[in-house]
Amino acid sequence: MKKLFIILLLILGIPTFCKTINGEITKQSKKDTNQIYDAQTNLPLENVIVKIPSKNYYTKTKKDGSFKLQTQINAPTIMALEKNGYKPYSMTIGTNLNSPINIGIEKTTPKDIIVETDMVHIGDDSFSKKSANANDFCLKSVGAFYTKDFNVKNINKSENLFLIIGSIIGIDTLEAQRLGQSGVLTAYSSPPELYFNGNKISDIKINGDNQRIKIPSELVKQNQINNVTLKTGHNLYKVSSIDYDDIEFTNLMFEIK
Repeated sequence: MKKLFIILLLILGIPTFCKTINGEITKQSKKDTNQIYDAQTNLPLENVIVKIPSKNYYTKTKKDGSFKLQTQINAPTIMALEKNGYKPYSMTIGTNLNSPINIGIEKTTPKDIIVETDMVHIGDDSFSKKSANANDFCLKSVGAFYTKDFNVKNINKSENLFLIIGSIIGIDTLEAQRLGQSGVLTAYSSPPELYFNGNKISDIKINGDNQRIKIPSELVKQNQINNVTLKTGHNLYKVSSIDYDDIEFTNLMFEIK
């Protein structure tokens, strides 16, 4: 799989509530060592958990915010960051770690809704080794879809709700194939589908980091339980039975802005 650091603007699907997906990544500065710092103050952050889920590896930053990745990385791999009081963050790192990794993470706000910080695998556990980031898969599937309830409180009329998917891998759509993300050349899958309160919001056609999806305000239930569901795609070339596309994702959260 080639680089996942791709910022694309996709008009997806065009159902009634279909919106634009915009992949984003936090700005990184150039320093001499791997370091995590506060995005607002630029001060180093201690005890940030740095995880490589596919390797079952984690470490913590030191007082100066520095850290070392003492594990072998042979393919593009998800790295996730966690610290109390800060928004979860993830990115896909490559095999060339000669350049330092420097990341500024943001503090949470009272209106942030963190839905999931663990890695989640959906599909049927049957996939090609040429699937996008197949070597990075580290979990068993929880089924063909993921769903979660959460509460939304006090959104002003001038504010918008955004879903952010920290990192997602394994998507074998035609678009992912054309970008060189998927090595499966003899078939391709339908895209994963995102639903909010039972309404389809968008298709997710490519792998990537920090994809941001605007939720139509008319679908949001104020001060009530809301629901988000992600359904994986299926092999469009197989008709005798359903062959689900195996994907993994981490760090689902909602921002109100």
